[in-house]
Amino acid sequence: METQPPRLDEAGIPILDNPVDPQQLASPSTPAGPDLTNHDLVEQLLESDGIRELVNDLTEDLQKLVSWKIEAVLKEEIAKLIHSATEQSGEKLGEDIRTQLQLALPELVAKLAQTKPE
Repeated sequence: METQPPRLDEAGIPILDNPVDPQQLASPSTPAGPDLTNHDLVEQLLESDGIRELVNDLTEDLQKLVSWKIEAVLKEEIAKLIHSATEQSGEKLGEDIRTQLQLALPELVAKLAQTKPE
């Protein structure tokens, strides 16, 4: 089915063949839907298989989203705690490493000096 281009007047303005009555626009006649204030009717609608499937899908999606969000928040907080702990213990760790090296180096140097090169 081929559509015809609209008719135009001398100035090139489309001519309306079927004008719309402003009264029709003011009061559109849309069919009334079910009364959603009736709790029994709402419960019946929610019992349908299609709605149940949608609720199950929504539940699964929300469960995954909540799990993902909890995991992301925990990872961020744990990373902050680890960073803070390493910053706070860094100086003490450096001192401990330095002390252990100072204690072990004389013996290591002596052993190296005693080994014969091959």
